[in-house]
Amino acid sequence: MAVLFSCASKKRLAPTEGMEKRVSRTERLNILGNIAQRQLHYATFSGRAKSRIVLNKDSYDVTANVRIEHSKAIWISITALMGIEVGRVLITPDSIKIINRLQFEYMQKPFEYLYNFTSDGLDFSSLQHLLVGNVMGQENQEDTAVFKNDEGYVLRGDSNDLLYVAALDTSYRTMYTSMDETRRGQRLQAFYSDYRKAVGYDFPHHVKISITAQDLDLRSDMNYSRVVYNEEVEMPFSVPSRYKEIQ
Repeated sequence: MAVLFSCASKKRLAPTEGMEKRVSRTERLNILGNIAQRQLHYATFSGRAKSRIVLNKDSYDVTANVRIEHSKAIWISITALMGIEVGRVLITPDSIKIINRLQFEYMQKPFEYLYNFTSDGLDFSSLQHLLVGNVMGQENQEDTAVFKNDEGYVLRGDSNDLLYVAALDTSYRTMYTSMDETRRGQRLQAFYSDYRKAVGYDFPHHVKISITAQDLDLRSDMNYSRVVYNEEVEMPFSVPSRYKEIQ
């Protein structure tokens, strides 16, 4: 997104939790098991969302089409007024490709390029979980602590300068997640709300994601109008010959 729109605001805080109580080892295993059972399991995902993207001091109203083939690829197309595509992104476990149609440019980088803006704890699997509201893989780590409060459950982890928090409601639906890499001053936050049944799945139709890093304040506020699972998805990605590659 930063590349597409490179042609702040106050940082949001985590939801206020009530009095937290760390659960016993037995209850911890039970809670983690319930979370795993209630995660969104899919072969493919396709969604369309009206979005406001804020990049530092600039804001854009766009439509985002998001397609995911589980464990294989994430495809995002960004359109502006009158349905004109301004950019396209294709992310795989080992690469990221971006077309910037505003400036007739494209970029190809290894997946690790994202670590310039986010923690290296955000691997491809975690990224696809983040986009659909699943709890990221950190909840399976042995050092993740589980707490209980009036609003639901909170998972907290701290490993190699990476602080991880996830807050879930009493139905084990993700309300908030964050990853903070204190050493590099990078923070990723996501807020989920407006859960509705979509083809039998509980899905958050309102998703807010923000990334804060050096010289970058990127926020995306997405309201989904269409969500489809387990149907064949196409991820076309070709670069016109006249486009210039950027480094």
